[in-house]
Amino acid sequence: MARIFKDCLEMVQEMDRELKVSGITVPVKHYQNKELIGDNQNTKELIGVNFIISKPNLKKKEMLEFLFKDDADNIEKYCKQELLDRINREGLNPGNSYKIRLDLWQSLMSKKDGEKFDYTYSERINYHNQLDNVISALKEDEHSRRAMIMIFKPEDTDESSGFTTRIPCSISYQFLIRNNKLMCLYSIRSNDYFKHFGIDIYLANSLQEYIVEQLKDKYPKLKVGALNYYCGSFHAYNEDLTNWVIY
Repeated sequence: MARIFKDCLEMVQEMDRELKVSGITVPVKHYQNKELIGDNQNTKELIGVNFIISKPNLKKKEMLEFLFKDDADNIEKYCKQELLDRINREGLNPGNSYKIRLDLWQSLMSKKDGEKFDYTYSERINYHNQLDNVISALKEDEHSRRAMIMIFKPEDTDESSGFTTRIPCSISYQFLIRNNKLMCLYSIRSNDYFKHFGIDIYLANSLQEYIVEQLKDKYPKLKVGALNYYCGSFHAYNEDLTNWVIY
């Protein structure tokens, strides 16, 4: 049974506590496509995290303030630009949002293709017109179960890359209309609590809100529903643990 939180702030406060109290230490070898050595391999981790946020459009900014403190305004700016990148049907790479967090993203750019990323969410979300197909599927059938956006591809795990290619953390988004509310079911294989988790939640809900607006002409009373989150590995890296109070 998934835990149910009323809003984003309640959720992040509880997940912060649970990772501190119940997380186990795992010596992982990689962060994105970077190799980790020595103590930097130590990662605090929870396996199989599953929860529901009943009103994910509430207290999103407070969630960012809890996680990012004084940098929350800049992170929110990043999120808003990243949403614009993601809904751009051209599938942008590198896009524009990375410039706002240049300290994090520049080191992850691939030189082989001329200052691009191995992938972007903008590319994956709009691959084979997935975003437009979601909107069309829900307009055609209010209770469709086919409104899916796939981020992860089988070829992402091709070992011939030698771990030089970044693999998407997100697996998929599924959108369902039930009881006049658009629900989002978000699956992610690996989620970095300090650097990405709050942003991933913020953007999953922002995509949810965007799709609601695109459907308003067909369903004028449609509202944003719950966000269901499923994660394989929910973790924090050693470099971030030094600034964290461990119970």
